[in-house]
Formats: sequence, C-alpha cells, structure tokens
Amino acid sequence: MNKLIIAIAIIFTHAAFAAPVHIDLEAPSEMYRAHLAKMTKNNKPDHPAVAQALAWGNRLAAWLDFENSRRSNDRQLRLTSTTTRRGIPISSPSIYSEKTIEASLNEHASELPGIMFEVLNGEKFPNVLPLSDADFVVMARKVDRTYQSAARFKALLPWIESYKRSKAEDVRAYYHFKENNWTPKHFEKFDTFSNDLKKELRFLLAELCLNSGETSLGCKRSIASAERTKKIPELFESLMISGESNWNKFFVIPDSAARRDMTWNLIDRAEIPFNTPEHERFIPYLRDNIQDEFRFNDWSLKLRFGSFANGPRLKFEAGTVPHVDRLGGNNITMDSNQSIEEYESQWIIRHEFGHVLGLPDCYHEIYDETLKAFVNYQLDTTDLMCSRAGNMNERIHQELQRVYFNH
Repeated sequence: MNKLIIAIAIIFTHAAFAAPVHIDLEAPSEMYRAHLAKMTKNNKPDHPAVAQALAWGNRLAAWLDFENSRRSNDRQLRLTSTTTRRGIPISSPSIYSEKTIEASLNEHASELPGIMFEVLNGEKFPNVLPLSDADFVVMARKVDRTYQSAARFKALLPWIESYKRSKAEDVRAYYHFKENNWTPKHFEKFDTFSNDLKKELRFLLAELCLNSGETSLGCKRSIASAERTKKIPELFESLMISGESNWNKFFVIPDSAARRDMTWNLIDRAEIPFNTPEHERFIPYLRDNIQDEFRFNDWSLKLRFGSFANGPRLKFEAGTVPHVDRLGGNNITMDSNQSIEEYESQWIIRHEFGHVLGLPDCYHEIYDETLKAFVNYQLDTTDLMCSRAGNMNERIHQELQRVYFNH
C-alpha cells in the first residue's frame, strides 16, 4: 500500500511540473516550429487566421535567414536579445484565440509596407530591405509575436480540456486580494458596498474558491449562502488559506524533488556534482551560465565535474523543446539545432538548471471558457523561474537555503 501511495505521489508531482505542452511562455519561434513539426497531423484544417499567421511567420523566418546569409556577424538581424526581455505580468496577461490572432493580422496588414506585405505573401525576397534595419526589426517582431500566438494556440488546442481544468490553479483572484490588502474585516461591511463592487467581489470570491478544489457551481452556492447568513468574512478567510497554498505551489521545492547530492555546509557556497559533458566545449557553457546565474550577494553555487551515476547531465536532441526529465531530475535535454552562443540557449540552460534543483515554473496558463481564449501570465516577472525577464533573486536563494543548507 505504501509503495502505491509513493508511486501516485510521484505521478502527481510530475504531472504538476509537466504541463500538456511544456513550452515556456516566451519561447522563440524556432522552438514552436520544431514542436509543430513533431505534432501528430490533424485532418481538421487550421482556422484561416491561424493558418495565415503561421505562413507569415515561416516566410519571415526564411526571409531573415536569406538576409542574414549575406551579412557579416556584426550586422545580423536579431528579433530577440537581452534587451527585448519583457515578461508577461499577472496584471496584464497574454490572451490569445482565433479572434485575437485575426485582429493582429488585420492590424499588420494596415501598417506593413507594401513590399514587406507582398514578400510575406510569397513574392521573392528583395535584394535590399524595404526599410531601415531598425524599422524592419520593429515590424518583424510584431509579425513574429503573432506567429508565436498562432503556433502556441495550435500546439495547445488538442489539450484544451486540460487547460480548462487548470482554471482551478488560477492565482489572479488571490493576487488581487493580497495586493490590495483585503482582510476579513473589510468584508464585515459587505452589505454597505455598491452593487457594482458587490458584483465584482462575488466574481473574485468565486475565482478564489476554485483554488480550494470546489466546483464552479459549488463555489457560487457557497458564496450565496455566506452572503445570506452574513458569513462572508469567515468564508474569505478560509478561501485565502487555500489560495495561499495554491500560490506557494508555484514557488516551493516539493519534498519529492529535493536533491540528495547537493552540498551546502558553508553559508557562502554550495556545490553540486555534474557529469562531465562528452565535448569539452560544453564545460564553459555550463559553468559560465549556471555559476554566473546561481549566486546571490556573497553566496555562490559551484559545479563539480566528474562521472556520477546519479548526477545531472547535459544531453542534446535535434528539434526538441528543452526540458528536464522531471522536477529535481538529472537529464537536461537541449535542442542541438540551437547554437550555445545564442542568448536563448544561455537563458534556457539557466532556467532548466533551476528545475534540476527542484524549483518549479512560476507561470500559469489556462483556457478561459468565458473569453473563449487561452490566457497565460507570470507570477513574478523578476524571477528566473517565472520569466525570461527574470533572474536569480532573494526568493530563490531563500528557498534553496531552506531545502539544502546543512541538510
């Protein structure tokens, strides 16, 4: 019986870590292209807007390859860099659907220069760009972002039911109440609130209630009952407890993901074994990125290279979405088609190593049945495990210290 319980716990820990489509929210277009190429073919045609956005994105990628093939390294056109990291804050989530993709395409059609529009629709590549490099990159980024929305929509669509269920972990109501300092005492005056405020609070309480595991209908009934019996303050207090527990799941290293091979006995440094890569050139790639990222104030993490039966290791696979085999796992698999010199690869190895240490992703994605759209956001855009705009921070250091210092 105990073995069965442990097995089930491992399955659910892995399920919480591995979303149906584990592509981070700010993944580059190349990653989407690789994923779509591996998807099972569907006889059902894409929505016209989705199909057009994908076609434009692929045509743009080919154009960039053509243009960059004629340029020196210092004049390459790049759509991503450390300066373009923007994040998707919880207060301004990304919302995408066939409708929003179609609206973006219409906007592009109205502002794209004629030659650029024609090339995206199949005309041959010009010998000279129709815009300055800077202006071309601005327009190209807009087209590329719409491509990414369409590609993500297509990738997630087969799993739509799972993303509907993910609504239960939506943290936005909890975040709203926490950020605005709501307490049970505020709800003692519920009867005196305006009808508009009451309506808003009923909606937010119903959203918060989903974090407790209750159904949507059950939540609405609980709120109606609490309002009728003047128990809204008590209900709010109870729901905030389950909301906080749900929030913490995005940041806390689960016991099942804590490593046993990390050494942290001195307050200012920790050490972890890492299997020496087959090719020597990957040693500085790992060392320079991971050791550069995982430091805070006077504390630093050091990789100890060698041969270990149960240590982290770096693997490469053509066209794969970079990933770790499980939370707290050993196998970091990267895309062999992506240069390790690229900013994207360097950010990814830092983020994925966080998973090796047991740190979960702190972003979330759902399908909103009211909006009829996918919605995603990052819980903290300054955090390495949430966003490409994030870095190692005090929160991560404290969590690593809680789990690994003197253990």
